[in-house]
Amino acid sequence: MTKTAPPATYDALERYLPYMVNRLSNLGQQAQKRALSDSEVSLVDIRTLSILNIEDGLTINEIAERTFSEQSTTSRAVDAMAAQGLIERRIPKGDLRRREIMMTPLGRKQLEENWPVMEDYFAALREGTTSEELATCQKVIVKMLENLSRLQK
Repeated sequence: MTKTAPPATYDALERYLPYMVNRLSNLGQQAQKRALSDSEVSLVDIRTLSILNIEDGLTINEIAERTFSEQSTTSRAVDAMAAQGLIERRIPKGDLRRREIMMTPLGRKQLEENWPVMEDYFAALREGTTSEELATCQKVIVKMLENLSRLQK
């Protein structure tokens, strides 16, 4: 492990990659929340619906894992989404202990209506970058996520 001193200036901190990644994530979430502020769904709703669009019938724990949310946060969001009619809980045949979360037609409609907001956010985020730069960025992020995965084992 390389030993280095902590950043000594704000400029050095602003250029420290882990700080930049956290800042991008935090500011990005704030921007997405603002972009969705006029809609009937929240960022957590969009993330949950996006996951269910790919794989319906997940449990709350599975949704939390895939949306990088705390289980308690996901549980509250699922309760609110069920009350809005965006999702419903089902008990599958063969496992009465399992509670699967299913997207309703209203949930699908909300996802489809609000997805352009997410696309507009990403278009603004990548403004001024080339497709090659984005491809390189994606490769680096994938590699870093793989490294983190190994650290968690």
